[in-house]
Amino acid sequence: MFSAAVRTSYANAVSNGVSLKQKDLRNLVKQRFAGGAADAWILHCATLEGIDLRKARPEGGMIFGTRAGLEQRRKGLITHNEWRNLRLRPLCSRGDKTFAGNRHFRLALDGRTCSVRVYGREVTLFLPQMTGNSGEALRQAAALAVERKINLTFRLDSAKLHVTLDPDDLPDHPQRRRPIRALPGRALGIDLNPNWIGLAAASNCGDASKIKDTKLLEHALIKLDMGVDASPELVRETLAAVCDRAISMARKHRCGTIVLEKGLGKLRSSGKSRSLNRLLNYWARTVFVQMLTRRARLAGMEVLEVWAGYSSTIGNLAFDAPDACASATEIARRGIARLAGIKDVLPALEEGCVSRLWKNGKVPAELGSWQDVHRTIKAAKIGYRRPHPDVPIGARGSDVHGTRMFCGHAVVRLGRRHRPGLVFRPIVTSAKADAVFRTF
Repeated sequence: MFSAAVRTSYANAVSNGVSLKQKDLRNLVKQRFAGGAADAWILHCATLEGIDLRKARPEGGMIFGTRAGLEQRRKGLITHNEWRNLRLRPLCSRGDKTFAGNRHFRLALDGRTCSVRVYGREVTLFLPQMTGNSGEALRQAAALAVERKINLTFRLDSAKLHVTLDPDDLPDHPQRRRPIRALPGRALGIDLNPNWIGLAAASNCGDASKIKDTKLLEHALIKLDMGVDASPELVRETLAAVCDRAISMARKHRCGTIVLEKGLGKLRSSGKSRSLNRLLNYWARTVFVQMLTRRARLAGMEVLEVWAGYSSTIGNLAFDAPDACASATEIARRGIARLAGIKDVLPALEEGCVSRLWKNGKVPAELGSWQDVHRTIKAAKIGYRRPHPDVPIGARGSDVHGTRMFCGHAVVRLGRRHRPGLVFRPIVTSAKADAVFRTF
């Protein structure tokens, strides 16, 4: 019934091109499903979920049960009951702190049981013991919910119970870090690629629109090195380790802002190369952005997204760092420029950045913008990208902290020994990191 109410809310959220008011849509859903197994609050949550889905797919063409499942049903490959199961959505009850966190779900203080009560019927769910940061956060949330201080949203499907909370509501969150006193004109840039992630801490104490005033403080290159059959849990653990590395580098150089490329989503590739398709499709960058935003907020930092067009070209021409790190430095400079109130994110075109690509040592007169520089370099097929270092197959010692490989970089494992991923750092750092001043 909850799933049917969500579909009704989604289908009727827009009428004749005009969005219905939430109250009118909720009354429509309640009139259609009142008196059933779902009470008024569950129908209210179904209405809100349908509105959220319609905002995500405003054209109204969403298929509940997936398009692949619909085609299988049309061809008779699955039964009617199997098709109905595909269309089922998790039962959702949104948080309400006036009712001890939630109106229908009550989480035990030890996090081992959860009671669900609807229309006088109560069911007890026995949960596995959660350890680590997740278990600690869950037990803190249960205690605060009893005191009616926070909201807890529960989603229940056929296999799992999902608990959603705001990390800011937990004063003793295990991932919370003491804030640092950030220096002005500093930012950490991140450049995301299918198999490489570049981190670069940059400083610009002069004109943020000029590349010559931008200084690269430190950079690190991360090779994910995940197999095509990597599980979602392994991908999330690896990306979480990358987030921790980025936040630690930002704290080291007292950067209050982490800058990312705007408009990141899940990469899609359906070309003829199967290996390239697997490489581009195996991890969602939106997961990384959301994870980084949450952890950075717990560390007192801001995550900023900027337009990153031509960042690879400009970064490789201006900064002496591997491709992804050079691009990350340019992204960090754009974040500094945005914080300084500069609307044009592209830097001022300086002759010193591009003149060395031509034999005569001068930039052609017709190049009046970075767009022209980018097109000219592409048309001339000039190799401007700085290569990424790599550990040869069979090399030993790459899992030892600070190992100096013959690739010219210190290679460190990203996380635990069995987690894929390597971190490449320059053997000699460009500058000593500033001291971290903590506020209590």
